[in-house]
Amino acid sequence: MLFAFAITLGLAMFLSCSSGSGGDDSDGRGTWGVNNSGNSNNGGNSSNGGDINLQWPFDSSGEILQQTPELEGLNLQNVIKIEYKSGNAPVITNAFSEVSINLTGENVVVRINTSETEYNFVLSGAASNGSLKIYGDVRKGLYLNGVSITNSTGPAINIQGGKRAFVHLLNGTQNLLADGPNYSNIPSGEQAKGTFFSEGKLLFDGSGSLEVKAKKNHAIAVDNDFEIRNGKIIVSEAANDGIHANDMIEVKGGVLKIASTGDAIQSENGYSAVKITGGKIAATTTGKKSHGITSEGPIIIKDSANTVVQISVSGNGSKGILSRNYVDLLGGKVSIKTSGTRDITPPDTSTAAGIKLAADLSIKGGELTIKSLGDKAKGINTDGNATISAGNVNIDADDDGMKVHGNLKIEGGTVYVKSRKKNAIDCDGKKEVTGSGKLTVVDKGGASGF
Repeated sequence: MLFAFAITLGLAMFLSCSSGSGGDDSDGRGTWGVNNSGNSNNGGNSSNGGDINLQWPFDSSGEILQQTPELEGLNLQNVIKIEYKSGNAPVITNAFSEVSINLTGENVVVRINTSETEYNFVLSGAASNGSLKIYGDVRKGLYLNGVSITNSTGPAINIQGGKRAFVHLLNGTQNLLADGPNYSNIPSGEQAKGTFFSEGKLLFDGSGSLEVKAKKNHAIAVDNDFEIRNGKIIVSEAANDGIHANDMIEVKGGVLKIASTGDAIQSENGYSAVKITGGKIAATTTGKKSHGITSEGPIIIKDSANTVVQISVSGNGSKGILSRNYVDLLGGKVSIKTSGTRDITPPDTSTAAGIKLAADLSIKGGELTIKSLGDKAKGINTDGNATISAGNVNIDADDDGMKVHGNLKIEGGTVYVKSRKKNAIDCDGKKEVTGSGKLTVVDKGGASGF
């Protein structure tokens, strides 16, 4: 029997932390369907935008791009043009003595022999077995103008230099980067972690689209920061992570659609963070312990009416959001579905959860919906405290709806928590409901603790 209990209080309540169990629900898991019939400008072949099977948590909301000028309206300086010619030698336009370019088949190797001038590379055309590699410790711009590059033996684009690369997806263009399952001839001392690899920061802008396919490892890999301000990036296939950055990941706008076997988005270093302040993320992962958004540092989703995060993870032990630090949800609309069960692979067993974190959880606005439907899957599992002061929270879990190892405080907002088999709310400290906080719990057997 399921028991529902609603509480709306203006007085503080200090409550013991025990709960009960129960419920049943089912939803289809969102999957990506790529339409390969679309053709980009100037010969680049790409998908038609990463179409999705719009089952919950996915929908078409939030896919807003700010229109940017076409190439002629950008008034670029220090321009080098590279046009791939579908199996023939690329056509290069380069008027700069400080920049040397070597060609081997469809493979282009650029060496920038100055640390002072920022060059802008305009890429177009199609290469069925080619690549672009850039050496040089200088800032650079890449303007993707309907380019399609497939490299069966390594990254499609490989930037060997620690300075920032600005990647502009030109208005109205569709672009494609793809690799193969086996890399070869990677020079000693160089890294080639993904289809699009950069040692320096990658900053994406523009109002075109980029599709990335990764058969070997990560789709986009950065040994520094990743940032997107505008444009659409579609990771239609990733053998490992969709976006993998050593340092900070910032989503300020644009659209990210990711289908990966590994993590959809991962920040590797504990001193960095994942910050989402705008745009849309739609991510689905299928591997064991493969998470939607994961960071060794904090994960922050800031207040924005245009922020949409939709995550579906199906692998055993997978989490929608995983942080080894704290998580702040300050706004936006976040929807998470997990359908995997417990992973018992030694040495680290792991249970699926909508959100798992090692420190404190703070919810101060927006909408959070979690459906953890797999066996023993939890809704929220925090090793620290949880505080909810505003927003709408809706959790439906097979196991504990909210497992809080510290204290739980609800001082505002509307919170609904349901467990089908265990505790709607289970915490090791105290529960406190104050002010305008409204809490509804649904347990099996009626042991609500309220």
